[in-house]
Amino acid sequence: MPANIRAEIIFISLMMVVIFVVCGAVCYFFAKTYQREMKERKEQREAKRLAKEAAEKAQQEQADEVVNGPSLDT
Repeated sequence: MPANIRAEIIFISLMMVVIFVVCGAVCYFFAKTYQREMKERKEQREAKRLAKEAAEKAQQEQADEVVNGPSLDT
């Protein structure tokens, strides 16, 4: 009987080690994916901000042309 108990303890211990390894790997890949997605999201926000600024600048230039007439510095 003690051999069976010892075998069960070893089996449970090894299963816990396997679970820790799997959880560690999953956390690692999750963290890498999360960082990549946050980087992509930041780049998209920056691109949107630049596009919005360019559109506002173009709109302001059009408004200035309407008020002041076309510019001659072409």
